[in-house]
Amino acid sequence: MDFKDYKNLFNYSFGKIYCYDNYVVGQLHTDVVVNNEIATKILNDINEFYGKNKIVFISNREFGHAVEPKVYKLVDSKMIVGIAIIGTSKEQKMQAASEQSLYSGSFGYFNNVESAVEWASSFVSENPDSLLN
Repeated sequence: MDFKDYKNLFNYSFGKIYCYDNYVVGQLHTDVVVNNEIATKILNDINEFYGKNKIVFISNREFGHAVEPKVYKLVDSKMIVGIAIIGTSKEQKMQAASEQSLYSGSFGYFNNVESAVEWASSFVSENPDSLLN
């Protein structure tokens, strides 16, 4: 996916977060391990940008990065109403399945960014107040 028409971009040493109206796409560097420090930075920036608006977080793992399970305790499922994991390997799918039990909101696994974006966009009709104004 060619990332364009985003509303905001957070550019970190460990990757990028592209912000759209009702979702963000996390594109982290290969072999990054998302720990509490990285997750806190991302979540604080997202919360500051979106305020009380509800969003979906799309985690693009096509290029391989891992998430420490404890970071899910930092996620507010009332603000981040869905998480989409993108991966292409059996290992990524198994990892996503183990993470799903750690999160109380909607959760999906997709083979490409476009499918995840389509899923994330479905939350607009379900949650019309979730749009960023």
